[in-house]
Amino acid sequence: MGSARSGRAIVGLAIGGSLLLAACGRNTGAGQAPTARPSVHVASALIVSHPIPAWDLEAASLTAVTDLVTPLQLSSTDNGRTITLIGAYADVARTVLLFRENPPDLGLPSVIVSDDQGLINAGSSAGPVRSPGVRSDYYVALDDGARPGRDGLAHLSIAISHLNRWTPAGGIVDGNWAFTVALAVQPGQALPAPNQFRLGAWKVTIERLQLTPTVVYLQSLVNGASPVAISGPGNAVFVELVDAAGHPIRDVGGGASITVPKQQVNPVNYQNARTYDTWLRPAAGTYRLRFQGGGGRYEVTVVVKS
Repeated sequence: MGSARSGRAIVGLAIGGSLLLAACGRNTGAGQAPTARPSVHVASALIVSHPIPAWDLEAASLTAVTDLVTPLQLSSTDNGRTITLIGAYADVARTVLLFRENPPDLGLPSVIVSDDQGLINAGSSAGPVRSPGVRSDYYVALDDGARPGRDGLAHLSIAISHLNRWTPAGGIVDGNWAFTVALAVQPGQALPAPNQFRLGAWKVTIERLQLTPTVVYLQSLVNGASPVAISGPGNAVFVELVDAAGHPIRDVGGGASITVPKQQVNPVNYQNARTYDTWLRPAAGTYRLRFQGGGGRYEVTVVVKS
């Protein structure tokens, strides 16, 4: 995984009866949790008041919501390697975790996150915090929100089974690190949009279009297109968020998946795809979602209020 999103991901694509998790700078979040877990720490007793370094917030695209990020000091150690969860943020469309590793330069965490409703099965991005003198901090951002429990907080269980070295030498550092934390989930605002529209030979249904403190989030169902047709190599970008001058807003997550469990995929339902797209929240103004594919084009106006 890399910090830059140089391409779009195909999440949960079934081919020949097996599950292909193809990604660029992301992890689908699916996997088996470690069977042996180190002792878990109570987050409420370890919330700290010192600020999270500005470069960590910038790397994770959280600078605009600094006051909404929870500083933490939760440590888990395995085989002499310590990982500390130093901060976390959650809204209805994005969940971000900030880690510090000792010794430094261990690698990008491979993270599985669950809440009270189960696994948060979403695409993700991760990267090192690159700043002079900083060699130990990393961020992981899930492309979906944590779900609050009965008390209004999201109770997250976080498991790290290995670290992927991001240095040229590469390699994997195996281990077993675990954390629990309760977070407030920042609300989102539903944005008006057409329910369905034709995009050439495809039919697009907008399932979610939300504005949160950090992002604009779009989830859609495309009938007539496979995940590869949406996000495969060499294909045009399915949807962009652009400003009044046509300049793209920064994309911080995106992908396409099958719409049924992989065991149920057949040649008919494989020609449907569910798409997920996330853009960094722009300044107040009028923007356009610009769709293309299936031999057609379509635009949806998006108004971001301050």
